[in-house]
Amino acid sequence: MLAIGLMSGTSLDGVDAALVEIEGKNVKLIKYALLKYDEDFRKKIFRNLNKDTARLDEICNLNFALGYKFKEAIDLVLEDTGYTYDDIEFVASHGQTIWHDPNGNPPSTLQIGEASVISYLTNIKTISNFRVMDVAAGGEGAPLVPFSEYYLYQSDDKNIVLQNIGGISNLSFLPKGGTLDDVFSFDCGVGNIMIDYFTKKYFGKPYDEDGKIALSGKVIDEILDELNKDEFIYKNPPKSTGREQYSQSFMEELALRLDFDKYNKKDIITTITEFTVYGITYNYQKFLKDIDIAIVCGGGSHNQYIMKRLKENFTNIKILTGEEYGINSDAKEAVAFAILGYMTIQNKPSNVRSATGAKSDVILGNITPSPREKND
Repeated sequence: MLAIGLMSGTSLDGVDAALVEIEGKNVKLIKYALLKYDEDFRKKIFRNLNKDTARLDEICNLNFALGYKFKEAIDLVLEDTGYTYDDIEFVASHGQTIWHDPNGNPPSTLQIGEASVISYLTNIKTISNFRVMDVAAGGEGAPLVPFSEYYLYQSDDKNIVLQNIGGISNLSFLPKGGTLDDVFSFDCGVGNIMIDYFTKKYFGKPYDEDGKIALSGKVIDEILDELNKDEFIYKNPPKSTGREQYSQSFMEELALRLDFDKYNKKDIITTITEFTVYGITYNYQKFLKDIDIAIVCGGGSHNQYIMKRLKENFTNIKILTGEEYGINSDAKEAVAFAILGYMTIQNKPSNVRSATGAKSDVILGNITPSPREKND
């Protein structure tokens, strides 16, 4: 069957859309597309991820506006494929996380991007709200991607790490010959959030392309020492984080406290990028053993500084980008949600309890049916 997976992550660069063909464990990526957000829309989302600047009316509006954006992403990924809405069995949409608080009382999480808008405009069955059932079952609601990683990449003779570096850095460890219950997965800490923010602030660019700025500077030891005191890095898994922790307010307060203004701005970017590398390095060394291959995906896989430093830190591990391993790094999470959606319509659970800490295996996602008969 044909399905479309949609993902809008913490980097806020746009909607990742993956058109896939799924038959059992055979998953084929037909096409990937990125619908980029314009700067005004991105800023609107960004300010509503911060509890000091969020507005109820804008969140309500964004819920529907994102639904329309996701529909545009569907149109973009179907373009020039010869397929139409009627050919698609379902859409699986992660939505956009606005707030994630698995340690609250009660625990909660909120993703927006109204599924009814997607379903009505396309007449395609739409599956959304994947995280909430895991949270209801006592889990962190994240990470959810490990199910698809086990589904696609588990090996009988290699210990494999799937390392995603998006806004947040997270990993899945697939022990050789292991079962789904053996999968070990958690967030490491910051990925690109701080790099992107300060690159925009100091250089007027949305991100550090290929890590060129980081490669041109040097690490400021006294700042890195302070950054490395971040408590989240040292927490025991299962653990998850997001912009709730690494918000704009957090970053501005950090810059003020550490007096970023007195330092060379290239060196600031180098140091912040090294902080991302440190979070990954510490978590590998503390929580993982005998890694054979680390496959790096997400926007951070294009950052040559990050890749260079990981290879220097782990000379005994084969470190590859997703592309080098045969994976489309940018499409990986959208494909993952298509697989989760496939499990939902099969009435099968797809959370990984060893990753999220949930009390039980649960079926993820809310199903919004296509509102009209297909021949309408």
